[in-house]
Amino acid sequence: MARIICVANGKGGVNKTTTTVNLGYELAKKGFRVLFVDFDSQSDLSKYFTAMDSEFYIGDVLLDHKFDIQKAIYPAIIKGDEMPNLFIIPGRTRDVMTKLDMDMVSLQRREQRLEMQLKKVADDYDFVICDTPPTANTLVMNAVNAADEFIIPTEFKSNSLDGIDTVLDHIQEVKFCEEDEINFLVVPSKIDKRAKKSLSYGIEYCAERFPDNMAKTTIWQRTDFTDAEFRSLPCSVANPASEAAMYYKNLANEVINNVA
Repeated sequence: MARIICVANGKGGVNKTTTTVNLGYELAKKGFRVLFVDFDSQSDLSKYFTAMDSEFYIGDVLLDHKFDIQKAIYPAIIKGDEMPNLFIIPGRTRDVMTKLDMDMVSLQRREQRLEMQLKKVADDYDFVICDTPPTANTLVMNAVNAADEFIIPTEFKSNSLDGIDTVLDHIQEVKFCEEDEINFLVVPSKIDKRAKKSLSYGIEYCAERFPDNMAKTTIWQRTDFTDAEFRSLPCSVANPASEAAMYYKNLANEVINNVA
């Protein structure tokens, strides 16, 4: 049975897609079968794995409960080759995803459709990882409702840290639960060691606010990320020996061992 992970933060630009791409890739390299689901309105996750021109996308999966989800699952393509153990249900660009969200408003069980569809393929994968936008729309509610676990990347800036609480509040509303019932991991990302004030503030705030939910891995700011993102490649493909690649290998090990 797949572990379903939602990568989320109420603030944009905090490395949600970068985290999704690199975490999924490292898990697949370790032999786990990984399925990505792209909910982000920019569809950057789909661009990484050349899935933008696919016949079917996440909208087909959600709009028609009789749709065969297998048709919308594609092998992840990296540098022209299929990546073993790595698959994706692609998204679409902004206008299409906006329309999809509007189309779902009038549907029955609109917030549970991903969960119901994933049950059909849950035994085929070890991990399902959903990349989400920073908005609390129907698409995000589907990802939240389906997920067993949550990864929340954050910068050490006030609006990004506030975004963690926004996500946690949303999860509690969707799942009718309390915060201490949520299996979540806060991952410091894009952290600049030179910004001493924000570094000190972030460490102290997170230690006090989330003492039992902080990742041991910190994703420090590196130029390797810029190069990998420009080339739409996982860090371990763009530069296998880089420190950036090592950060996500370490995070993958944490996620593997984070069994509630």
